[in-house]
Amino acid sequence: MKKITIFLWVMLILSTTRAQQVKPLFPIKASENNRHFVDQNNQPFFYHSDTAWKIFTRLTYEEARHYLENRKEKGFTVIQVTMCMMPEDTNRYGQSPFMRDNDFTKPNEAYFDHVARVIGLADSLGLLINAAPLWLGCCGEGYGGSASKPLALNGEKKALHFGRYIGKKFANFNNLVWIMGGDNDPMNDRAAIENIAAGIRENAPHQLICYHASASHSSTDLFQYAPWLGFSMVYTYFTNMQRGNWRAPEQIPQIYEECLREYNKSDRMPFILGESHYEAEFNGTPQILRRQAYWTMTSGGAGHCIGTLLWSFPDEWQANLDLPGVNSMEHMIGFFQKIPWWTLIPDQRHVVSATGYGRYGDDDYVTTAISPDKKYAVSYFPRPRFVTMDLSAMNGNEVKAQWFNPRSGNYILIDRYTDKKKVLFIPPDAGDWVLLLTAG
Repeated sequence: MKKITIFLWVMLILSTTRAQQVKPLFPIKASENNRHFVDQNNQPFFYHSDTAWKIFTRLTYEEARHYLENRKEKGFTVIQVTMCMMPEDTNRYGQSPFMRDNDFTKPNEAYFDHVARVIGLADSLGLLINAAPLWLGCCGEGYGGSASKPLALNGEKKALHFGRYIGKKFANFNNLVWIMGGDNDPMNDRAAIENIAAGIRENAPHQLICYHASASHSSTDLFQYAPWLGFSMVYTYFTNMQRGNWRAPEQIPQIYEECLREYNKSDRMPFILGESHYEAEFNGTPQILRRQAYWTMTSGGAGHCIGTLLWSFPDEWQANLDLPGVNSMEHMIGFFQKIPWWTLIPDQRHVVSATGYGRYGDDDYVTTAISPDKKYAVSYFPRPRFVTMDLSAMNGNEVKAQWFNPRSGNYILIDRYTDKKKVLFIPPDAGDWVLLLTAG
């Protein structure tokens, strides 16, 4: 009997693992309530992304396979990339995106064939690719931003031609969505950018499109009613990076502020945190990566993207595949897979998180989200605070309280409360923690 029980337990674990590894049926689309993404089977799709902006120019096909397989093993579901980032870039095979002088009407088929091979590889792994066709650039490094850059020199008609070309070239990829812009507001390049988006949509209407603005703007701040906009991207940093048009430190909103501002817009669509602080760059720490991710998911986000120094694939990129912040993202996806994350609603009126959550705008503010049926509540503690939770807001005879350690993936049972009252919670140690309340 004992052997049978062990066998059934092992089979249950294996079946659960297989269920989590089932490839989504692409393309993704907005859910019925426009709060998250679903696949073609209407299964919730968790946008859990890493940044690999220069994968097409810095890596060979086999190197790209190594990177993508590593990220798939770590639980990532999306990779953010650029097809053409810097006008002077060539790929590892010596190919440029355009045959001469960055002329948008002269795309290099061999270059874009390599792009297509890597996107096909991602599709075989069940990974979504979110690609910027042309990187606008924050600081003079991209294709736009001034009259001397390729977007302005090509003009609106050639931009439409290029949009139609890549729309047709990549129309058969269901695991593909798009990023217009790139680290900046459109300014004088607006018409050209809109034409690229229109050309893509004309040939690949099933592929969603967003816009990557400057910090701290979102897609809907700039293109809320654009017919091609299918989801929104929010973007902000914690510190003044002294680059481009980024704001002074006292003006920079926290991630949860940007997310809640987006969540509360009347004309809703799914939004993601598309970019923020990177691990191992500009003092970006593993805790900052986690803070960004958990704040987003407890503030109404449909997903998030992390970044590391691997965005540009420096020579030592393979030695940095397992940075601690990246590794902790495996625990994050595991945590949310166990609960109905897509139903969570930000607790903006502090129905559950009653007191002690901190001052709005500070970097230790505790965000909380609760499911509509009041069966689940999730709170993210960037640092230890004494927070009072009102368990009477939960719907059930008993409330199970657990600490989840986002650094290790371990759970600690706090207690099971049958007397639903206000309870004071303090994390076990000095790190960041997640409080999970489950009512039953």
